[in-house]
Amino acid sequence: MKFSELSAEQWAELQPYLDTAVLPVTGLTGAEMPYEATKRLERLRDVLDTIELPFKGRIVTYPAVQYGDETPATLQQLNEVCRNLRSVGFKYVLLASAIPLHGSEATGADLVVCPEADNEVPDAGTVNEAVRKLWLGRA
Repeated sequence: MKFSELSAEQWAELQPYLDTAVLPVTGLTGAEMPYEATKRLERLRDVLDTIELPFKGRIVTYPAVQYGDETPATLQQLNEVCRNLRSVGFKYVLLASAIPLHGSEATGADLVVCPEADNEVPDAGTVNEAVRKLWLGRA
């Protein structure tokens, strides 16, 4: 479910069931040519599909963090956003990133779903299993 699909009344009713926030991370720097930015957004869409499609009804996808790579400042910003998402009631926060995030512990997310070093989208089955393990407390 997208954040924009929820009214205040719906949120009050559905919050007990929507315990997981997904924060997309595009990873743009501004140095991309238009076609490169398009490819990055398409990769993010594909990563998001591995989470949004199978888990619709339990997750809320927030607006993407568009700019910032794997610098300490970006990781700190992601950590703060994850902390804020928990403060508004989400039990779990997942990052769906178009770029590999090697410093994923620094983000504060419960799970980071991102491409491998070869920029291949992660396997949907592997993502499904990781999310389920997280929810079952086995992550």
